[in-house]
Amino acid sequence: ASEERLCSNCFKVVGEKSRYNLVCMLGKTKEGMTVTELTERMKLRQPTVTHHLQVLRSVKAVESKDRGRERVYRLNRGAHCFDECKIPY
Repeated sequence: ASEERLCSNCFKVVGEKSRYNLVCMLGKTKEGMTVTELTERMKLRQPTVTHHLQVLRSVKAVESKDRGRERVYRLNRGAHCFDECKIPY
């Protein structure tokens, strides 16, 4: 999607490379991933991954579900960013 067509919320998703990498990683799994799994794969610190996930949640690009002591994050494929602005994942 071109920058001219992206709304400001969707630009938050792709405006930072690590955040978009998270979207792509979550887009490859239907089961979702925990912060620990994302941290290990992305080779980022846990607070950084958590911050990016909070931003993605704020624009409804990801959803989370508690699983015991962990939280599993999944891509919200029906979110405006993917459905209307056509951000690929």
